[in-house]
Amino acid sequence: MKLEGKRILITGGSSGIGAATAVEVSKLGASCILVARDESKLEKIRETLHGEGHQIYPFDLLKLKEISALIERITSESGPLYGLIHCAGMDNTQPFRTITIEELDLLMDLNFKSFWCLAQEFVKKKNHEKEDSRVIAIGSVAALSGIAGNSLYAASKGALVSLTKSLAAEYAAKNIRFNCICPGYVQTPMLERAKRLYPDESSFENGIVKKHPLGLGLPEDVAKAVAFFVGEGGRWATGSTLVIDGGYSYAK
Repeated sequence: MKLEGKRILITGGSSGIGAATAVEVSKLGASCILVARDESKLEKIRETLHGEGHQIYPFDLLKLKEISALIERITSESGPLYGLIHCAGMDNTQPFRTITIEELDLLMDLNFKSFWCLAQEFVKKKNHEKEDSRVIAIGSVAALSGIAGNSLYAASKGALVSLTKSLAAEYAAKNIRFNCICPGYVQTPMLERAKRLYPDESSFENGIVKKHPLGLGLPEDVAKAVAFFVGEGGRWATGSTLVIDGGYSYAK
């Protein structure tokens, strides 16, 4: 599980799963390159990381056409990347009939298209380590298990699941492993926003919490799974979709 000297780019690194992932892989010796919009939040997370040499790049991933320049800047300053972990994302809970095409475009841009653009840059020979490279997308159990009111979010995460499988097949011969992790409901700022959609605490407990036999997850639970895939444990894994959901899938 050691990652000394490995440069890993983590999107959404200012909070939630992204921040927990950065902490976890830094414990293993990785040099973290954190990307998110808020520079002050990124700086606070960098201060919590183990070791030295971690970098932050404030950037709005909705600027899809500028992602190529971002990766060019990162690799020119730091060198080829060992890993890409895409944790950035947003949710949108509302009835299917009310979703506008503009809302569809916005969510797909951040949750899916930004990963597409990042992966396209990552697979270029000059941007990744040739002997062994790892790419992990954070999907969602919503992509695999129908959830009322989550059609847009589920569709964006389902696209991630499908894309990682295809890329795994396409790039296995080039030693780039692509995997996807699909968490259940995790205690993050995103969940706090979803909680406000419920009229009271009891409704939230019945609608979300009690559907997880092992309780709600923590960002650290997902981060440890990421560490498995980017570490030596993931040497023989590609095209996998790992569900970590506290039993949500089978209990539902």
